[in-house]
Amino acid sequence: MSSAVDNSSKPSRRRHDARASRQALLHAAGVLFDERGYDAATVRDIGERAGIDPALIARYFGSKEGLYLAAMAQDDRAPLPTDLRDALETMLARSAEQGIGPVPRAMADPTLTDDMREQVRAVVGRRVVEPLTAALEARGAADARLRAELLVALAMGVSLTRASGTLPELAGASLTEVLDVLGPVAEALSGVD
Repeated sequence: MSSAVDNSSKPSRRRHDARASRQALLHAAGVLFDERGYDAATVRDIGERAGIDPALIARYFGSKEGLYLAAMAQDDRAPLPTDLRDALETMLARSAEQGIGPVPRAMADPTLTDDMREQVRAVVGRRVVEPLTAALEARGAADARLRAELLVALAMGVSLTRASGTLPELAGASLTEVLDVLGPVAEALSGVD
């Protein structure tokens, strides 16, 4: 008697490509976060768009927030304008259109873990602060990094306050009205006459 088992009738298990799955999730998340904003882009929708089980988001990224940070860190995202007024307008418009995502929330959260704070710092630094700093330095602005960080803080603070509705005049103002008032502030931050 042979003890060999005939496995030919058993279905073969499909090989899992973790790298391809991770990339598909990142791409789908980037598209959906850009289209819908953080809150409206669900884990299920991201998984469906990627053709991947959404449960793998937890495996590869830890959480939806982790996926968001990873998607924001991708190099294929459109860069922020380096003119400070245009950058301010872009940041305020994104927040108004897409809502407040975890990065702006995390920037204002004093209870962040050191690890999460470093991840947020790295994303914001590489995608926003460093390009603005380089543009300001090229124009000869003194304290370029401080000026870039002040612009980011201004945009995040205004966005969070508008979203919360705690200052009704600011919350009800159009983006154009807000930019008319803040435009000179952005120009002053440029440090160039």
